[in-house]
Amino acid sequence: MPAPLSAQDAETEPAPQTSTGSTMLEAEVEDALQLIRDGQVETGVETLRRLGELGNADAFFHLAEINRLGAGKEATEPVALMYYRFAARLGHTRAALSLANLLFFEGSGEGDVNEAVEIWQQYALEAEPEAMYLLGMVYWNGESGILPDPVRAYGLVWRASQLQYTPAVEAEPEMRSQLSDEARETALAYAATMRSKGFDDKPLALELVTDDASAIIKSYEESKGDKVKPDDWNTVWHLEVGFAMSKEEIEKVQARIMANEKTDVQDLFSEVIENANRPGMYRLVFGPVESMQRAVKHCVALKRAGHDCFAKPPVEE
Repeated sequence: MPAPLSAQDAETEPAPQTSTGSTMLEAEVEDALQLIRDGQVETGVETLRRLGELGNADAFFHLAEINRLGAGKEATEPVALMYYRFAARLGHTRAALSLANLLFFEGSGEGDVNEAVEIWQQYALEAEPEAMYLLGMVYWNGESGILPDPVRAYGLVWRASQLQYTPAVEAEPEMRSQLSDEARETALAYAATMRSKGFDDKPLALELVTDDASAIIKSYEESKGDKVKPDDWNTVWHLEVGFAMSKEEIEKVQARIMANEKTDVQDLFSEVIENANRPGMYRLVFGPVESMQRAVKHCVALKRAGHDCFAKPPVEE
């Protein structure tokens, strides 16, 4: 068994090429794959690496697949991600989508999710149906800290269904049934002009399906049952996030944190409070928390999700 590719393989990134390679290179890629199928894994892998460095995106894509699946060698996910990125930068659509799927569904943290979403956005604007469908479902469900955006979501899934992408064809009728006529019309108008409108952080026409991001916050507040929000946060252990933001910015952060289960604050109240030292700027508090240990635990989860957090004790009078 040949040794798995090491971190040294990541040291030299190939310069982007303008072509995926000639017919001769494509034939060499197939020859390399046949060597691997015949058990000559090390020779086949070295050939693919050489062809990739010559600018053949397919060679890098196959190297990514080999390292992800462990075909004839030990599976090495970090190396697989590296080769998916190399192939994607050379214009390989399947590599880019595989990279996004791996980052989103198996990644670790907000950075991986953000990269995956950016890839899906790029390819959705190029009318790639898988990207439109997956991005649409993320917006529809408000997954991984992303605010629910059902109108934009339906436009994306509807467009993918028009291209006969099977998962989108199956999902579209149920999504359509949950939207008003006006919301559907807005979604289809967005789908028709998606390339020029692109994407932004603000949900599209959210007023057609709910009041605004505050509705998300309100639903979490109502779920607390008999628990009581403190009148004075300084009397309890609590968390502080975002110390100098506009009210609009901090409310977006608040809704995004609440929508992400990994932040571990869904059982806490939250409130946007004006910063006493900077009028017109706001901070976000979560709580109450029963102890320092619990406050630190919550802050660790928030930091892992990419948010600054400070555990604050009760202020003694």
